[in-house]
Amino acid sequence: MPILDFSAMQFEKFLFILLRVSGIMVIAPLFGHRNIPNVIKIGFAGLLTLVLLPVVPAPQIEISASLGSIFSVAVKEVVMGLILGFSASVLFMGVQMAGHIMGFQMGFMVAQVIDPSSGQQVSLLGQFQFILALLIFLAVDGHHLIINAVAGSFNIVPIGEMSLGGVPTDMIMRICVDIFAIAIKIGAPMVITLFLTDVALGIIARTVPQMNVFIVGFPLKIAGGFMAMAVSFPFISYVFTKLMHGMDRNLTELMVALSGRL
Repeated sequence: MPILDFSAMQFEKFLFILLRVSGIMVIAPLFGHRNIPNVIKIGFAGLLTLVLLPVVPAPQIEISASLGSIFSVAVKEVVMGLILGFSASVLFMGVQMAGHIMGFQMGFMVAQVIDPSSGQQVSLLGQFQFILALLIFLAVDGHHLIINAVAGSFNIVPIGEMSLGGVPTDMIMRICVDIFAIAIKIGAPMVITLFLTDVALGIIARTVPQMNVFIVGFPLKIAGGFMAMAVSFPFISYVFTKLMHGMDRNLTELMVALSGRL
C-alpha cells in the first residue's frame, strides 16, 4: 500500500511539473516556434519533466484528493508557465518591432510576409531581425538559460504556491515598456542614419528645386538603410546579448514576485 501511495504522489508531482513546463514551452522563444512539430514539443516537455522530477521539491502545501483542489493547482502551474514564457519572449517581440521601425523608415512596409511563430503579417526586416535574434540566441546558449529558468522556478515558486496578487503593477508595466525600449535600442543606428538622410534630402530639395527628391530619395534611403544595417550588426549582437542577461534577471525578479515574497 505505501508503494501505491508513493507512486500516486510521484505521478501527481510529474503532472504538475509537466503543466508548468508545457506552459513555458508554448510561448518561450525557440521552443514555442510554430515550425517545430507538436510531437517534438510534447516529447521534449515530457523528457524535461522526467529529468526535473527527482530534483524538484515535493509540494509544500497540502493538496487534497478532491478534483477542485487538484484543478486549482493545475491552473496555477499552467498560468505560471505561460507568464514565464511570455516574459522570456518579450525580448524577441522588441527585436521584431525594431525591424518594423527599420522597414517603415526604409519604405519596406508595403511588402510583408507571414511570421510562422505568430501567424501574423510582419515586415521583411522584422522577420529578418527575428531570425537573426534566434541565431544569436542559440550562439550564446540562450536556450540553456530558458531551461535553467524552468528548473530554478520550482525552487523559487514551489508547486501550487503561485500568488498572482504578489505581482506589482509596475513590474507588469515595465515588461510591456521593455518591448518598446528594446526596439529603440536595436533600431537606433538605422533610424538615426535614415533621419540624417531625410535631412540631407530636405536640404537638397531647397537648394536644388529642379531635382525630384522623391525619385532620388527612395533608392538612396534603401541603400543607406542596408549600409547602416551591415555596419550595426556587431552592435545588434552586443546589445542583444546584454539584453538577454537582463532578461534572466527579470525572470528571477518575476518569479520572486509570483512567489508572494516580494
